[in-house]
Amino acid sequence: MALVFGLALLFPRAMRAQDERPVPILTGSTSYFTRVTGGQYQDTLGVSPLLLAPLGDKWLFEGKGFYADTYKKDVHGDYTGTASYGLAYGQIDYIANPFVTVTGGRFITPFGVYGERLAPNWIRALQVTPTIGGVPRGTSTGGMLRGGLPVRTDKFDLNYAFYFSTSVTNHMMSSDRTTGGRVGFFLSGPRLEMGGSFQKVLLNTDRSHALGTHFIWQPNRIPLTIRSEYAWSNVKGSGYWIESAYRLSQIPHGRPIEIVGRAQQYMGLNLKAKVAAKFGVPAQDTQQADLGMNYYFGRDVRASASYGRQFSVAKDTNIWSVGLTYRFIMPMWPKGNL
Repeated sequence: MALVFGLALLFPRAMRAQDERPVPILTGSTSYFTRVTGGQYQDTLGVSPLLLAPLGDKWLFEGKGFYADTYKKDVHGDYTGTASYGLAYGQIDYIANPFVTVTGGRFITPFGVYGERLAPNWIRALQVTPTIGGVPRGTSTGGMLRGGLPVRTDKFDLNYAFYFSTSVTNHMMSSDRTTGGRVGFFLSGPRLEMGGSFQKVLLNTDRSHALGTHFIWQPNRIPLTIRSEYAWSNVKGSGYWIESAYRLSQIPHGRPIEIVGRAQQYMGLNLKAKVAAKFGVPAQDTQQADLGMNYYFGRDVRASASYGRQFSVAKDTNIWSVGLTYRFIMPMWPKGNL
């Protein structure tokens, strides 16, 4: 969402230089992936459209939906399909000044960096999501203040996001009553970002809380990205992941290829299987290692493949994933040429 929000601010400025008016943009992705987990095959075809509609110079509407058909074998060995759909987020942003943006509606909870920056399938380096993804409540409905400001010009920047969410029970856009936020620091010299997050659940039957940290480093001299997150919850357990992605652009004919590796560990609280599934976390202590490769056919089409090995108290499991993503982006009327 953060990357798309940046595109939304960039493109309208480019349009105004030509026709003096901002232009709505339709973007998003389509994908097809086959995943094999412990010998169980699963094929998923999905589409995630995202509409960005600037309303003057200060306002922006962002709305993202998703639809997916997932096919897998049932107990009789026959393939059956299951459709899933919903509203990922739908929000209005008001750019109060260069340092503050006010957001209202349904939005991705600002906890860590994976959910907001890396989760879309055309952005994430590995299609298999981290095991700690269910520790924070992922989507919120309410209000948010976010922005950034230079602490030392061109050397040290602070970014922040604080929010409040109300309880919504609709099956397409459910959320819990929570509050929290994230604060990060970016050092432009070494291209290094560090930060922390917190979340508090405000339900009568649940007063749990979660804490997290994140780290991102992109060295200046080599096309390498290292990123990591840690998350802890008093009712869900704790864990971390660390990932590195290296683009082979320094090797002849290697520019379209990206090699990715991830190591992660989850320390559970011995939850019952149904409770863990509801929370979206493993039921037991889990370790996992993944190795993958991405091949870029231009800037919009990408082939991805990965292999992972998961180690847990119950059993060890192989996880294979292979598929394609296509990212599309287009103006909503003719004069908005990109």
